[in-house]
Amino acid sequence: MKGDKRCSHPEADAGRASQLLLPTRRTLLGLGVSGGILASTGLLPAGVGTAWAQGKAADFKLKFGHPYNVKHPLAKGAEKFAGLVAERTAGAVQIDVYPNSTIGASQALVNGMQMGAVDIALVPTTDVATFYEPLDVFYLPFIFSDSSHAYRFSDGEAAAALYDGLKSKTGLRYLGMMESGFRTITTRNTAVRAPDDMKGLKMRVPNNPINIATFRALGANATSMALSEVFTALQQGTVDGQDNPIGNVYSFGFYKVQGHQTLSNHQWAGIMFLMSDARFAALPKDVQDIVAAAARESQDWERAQLQRENSSYLDLMSKDGLKIIDLNDEERALFRAKTKSVADEFGRNLSPDLIQSAIKA
Repeated sequence: MKGDKRCSHPEADAGRASQLLLPTRRTLLGLGVSGGILASTGLLPAGVGTAWAQGKAADFKLKFGHPYNVKHPLAKGAEKFAGLVAERTAGAVQIDVYPNSTIGASQALVNGMQMGAVDIALVPTTDVATFYEPLDVFYLPFIFSDSSHAYRFSDGEAAAALYDGLKSKTGLRYLGMMESGFRTITTRNTAVRAPDDMKGLKMRVPNNPINIATFRALGANATSMALSEVFTALQQGTVDGQDNPIGNVYSFGFYKVQGHQTLSNHQWAGIMFLMSDARFAALPKDVQDIVAAAARESQDWERAQLQRENSSYLDLMSKDGLKIIDLNDEERALFRAKTKSVADEFGRNLSPDLIQSAIKA
């Protein structure tokens, strides 16, 4: 079945190979050698607690799904996480990563975690917000000025309270916030420099009321569809354009069927790193600690990798013929003014303190 198209990772392969040594460790344990002695002799990898040596934790397999192309930093971040966990548990925890919506698009992954069919997922905040509305704060148009601003909020106390609320309502545990960057606008034939250029264009947007309202405020005809369907829709002319961060435009190949990309930066695309809380709670404490630490490390790696790669993506797409339009502050202010009504409308459903925490982060 399609779910078998999972990505392998060297660290996990090495971890599984190391399991060939496990009978030796278990034999020693059977002879009365303590876990502490095994750890001190180097028969256990650094960072692995004696609970592993004492056989208190069975092997675990976890299913990790996401909608991103394998070339994207998000996909690479998922693989890094899986590798770190495999390494730090001596291969006893195996995380199989399923990219490219192989086991479901974003909202299906959320449903899958709630039903126990998926253990871990990367899902855009805009999709998770359909299950927990306060997360809409992340997608209010132009609420974040740059990536550092977005990080300060997403890693801060006000956002931590949001994640607690998400877990209480949905059973989903927050492990971290990766990103795909700020959203941009691509079109087949129209060079977009001002909101008036958007009038009448049929634009694909994510299935979230804020995204739809944002493009309607700009004068476009907004239609929602899953990320996995966008390339075909652009290629066949079903839609004139779409909005996505730079890395998605490159890794999904949208630039091959579009003529222009406007760096509007109208919304920051935080990507939630989530796990079924029931599945997390079923893991031994030392495994929980390893998973949480590996998630934070992978989050930081992915953010840095995305920033490194964005400029090279723009260069490659430009050389392939895509016309890049980088708005100046005055031009971007026109888009902000045009979408202020959207921020006001959806902001009424959110805590004023939460919005101010995001603005002032």
